[in-house]
Amino acid sequence: MHESQRYAAIIIDKILGGTNLDIAFKNVFENVKGLEHKSQTKAITYGALRYMGQSKYLIKSLVRKKIENRLVESLIHVALFQLSHEPHNDFTIVDQAVKATKKIDLRKSNFVNAVLRNFLRNKDVLTKRFLEQEEGQFNYPIWWIQKVKKQYKSDWENILNIGNGHPPMTIRINKRKIITKEYKELLKENEISFITLANEALILKDANNVKEIPGFDNGLFSVQDFGAQLASALLDLKNNYLVLDACAAPGGKTTSMLENSNINLIALEKSTHRARKIIENLKRLKLEATVITQPLDNKNKWWNKKQFDRILLDVPCSASGIVRRHVDMKWLRRLSDLRKFAYIQLDLLNNAWPLLKPQGKLLYVTCSIFKEENEEVISKFCDNRQDVKRGELKFPKNVQHLKNQLVPTKYHDGLYYEILEKK
Repeated sequence: MHESQRYAAIIIDKILGGTNLDIAFKNVFENVKGLEHKSQTKAITYGALRYMGQSKYLIKSLVRKKIENRLVESLIHVALFQLSHEPHNDFTIVDQAVKATKKIDLRKSNFVNAVLRNFLRNKDVLTKRFLEQEEGQFNYPIWWIQKVKKQYKSDWENILNIGNGHPPMTIRINKRKIITKEYKELLKENEISFITLANEALILKDANNVKEIPGFDNGLFSVQDFGAQLASALLDLKNNYLVLDACAAPGGKTTSMLENSNINLIALEKSTHRARKIIENLKRLKLEATVITQPLDNKNKWWNKKQFDRILLDVPCSASGIVRRHVDMKWLRRLSDLRKFAYIQLDLLNNAWPLLKPQGKLLYVTCSIFKEENEEVISKFCDNRQDVKRGELKFPKNVQHLKNQLVPTKYHDGLYYEILEKK
C-alpha cells in the first residue's frame, strides 16, 4: 500500500503546484515502469482530492508550523483521507504512510507518524470540529462555497454535495448503427442494468470499463453525460446545414450532431493533441467531418468566407459544473480565474459571430455553474450588438434547470446553454 500512497502523494503534489489531474496521472504512470496498483493509486488520489477540505482543516489543527515539503504534506492528505474514509486497519495505514515517507524524506518519517497518531487519538473531537467548518464540511474552497450559496439560494447545499459524489456512467446510442430498443436488449443479454432518460440516454447502474460494454469498438455507443447530449437537439439542426463545432475536442458533441442529422460539419480545434481525439471518435463511430487544427480568433485564416447555418460554441470554462468528474478543479481554480475565463469566452463569441449566417443560430455552452461565465457573458455580448436575439430553449422533463442553467443532479452535470439568433 505504501507505494500507492506515495504515488498518490506525488500526483496531489503536482496538482497543488498547478498541474491538471489527467496530466499528473500520465506523468507518474508513464515515468514509472511497471507501476503496480494503478487502480489503488487512482482511488486514493480521487478520494484525497474529494475530501481535501477536511484534511486541510486537520493539518492546520495538528501541525503548528507550515510544512515546508509539499510532497510530505500531500502524503499526509492521503493518509488522513484513508484514516477517515477507508475500511483499512488504522495501524496499517499509519505504518504504510511512514514507509512511504521514508522514501520521500527519511527525516520526516517520525513527524508523519506523530501527526497521524495524534489525529487518531483525537479523531472524534477533530471530526466534529471540521464538520462545523464549511470548508471541512463541504470540501470546497471557501470562495467556491460562498459563490454557490449566493447564486443558488435554494439549491446550494445539494449542488455542493452532488459535486462530491461519483458521476453516473451515461451512454449515448449511435442511432446510425442500432436503434435504442435493440441496444437495450443487447445490454439485458449481457446482464448490464440501466435506467433510461428522455427515451434516449442510458445510465448504467454500475460503472464498467467501456471495453466490457457490448458494441464500443463497433461504434454502437459513446460515453457522454446526459446534459451534454442535449446540445444536438437544442441547436435545431436540419439536413444539409453547414455547421461549425468551434471548440470541438474531444468530439462528443461533434459526433452527437452527426449521428442525429445529415449535416456538413467542420470541427475546429486549435490543439493538435486534442484534435486527434476527435479523429479517433469519428473513426470509431464511422462518421465524417472536416477536422481543422486552427484557433477561433479574430483572423480565422482557416475560414473560406462561407457562413454557417449553425455554430456550436462550447467554450473553455472553470468546469465547476462537472467537478465530480474533475475533482482537482476545486483546488486548481481561483476566484480570479472566473474573470479570465469570462474574457476568453466573450472573445470567442465575438470571433465566432461573423461566421454565422443571418437567421442562423449559435449555441453557447459551458460546463460551469457560475453566472460570471454564463449569464453575464451573454448579457455583455448582447448589450454590445444590434444583430443578436436571445432564443428560447426547452429542456426534457427530467432535466433540472433554472432558466438556461442545468443544476447538477445525480442524472446530469451542471451545463449552461444559450441559443443566440442572428438578425
